[in-house]
Amino acid sequence: MHWDREHGCATPGSNGRANHLGDPLTVQQIRELPDGAEVVITWDGGNGPHPYRILVDKHGERRVETCYADEILKPYLGEQTMAFHRVTLGWDDATRAWHDRGAPQPEHIQEKWRRLRGQREAQP
Repeated sequence: MHWDREHGCATPGSNGRANHLGDPLTVQQIRELPDGAEVVITWDGGNGPHPYRILVDKHGERRVETCYADEILKPYLGEQTMAFHRVTLGWDDATRAWHDRGAPQPEHIQEKWRRLRGQREAQP
């Protein structure tokens, strides 16, 4: 990981497992992403780029499918602000291969995603 001493953070793009494709999305484009959309995000502070799938919760908020299900757009003093440096749409072949090699999320995390989406619990 490359450290940016001037800004006190990792250099964006130095510690992720994905590749950004195309131009960064605007806040409006992010608000319109459908559930399951594949994106690449470099978070503030330079963490990334990382591949994610979008989770649209029952309130219409865009989140990422992770154990924390973080919101992408965070309300701050009444306005939507970005918690990221860059978001792009789509995965390339190398990103998909890396993502698909990973272990599936545990059932309790998948259950959390279903609750956030307003879906019923999985039946045994």
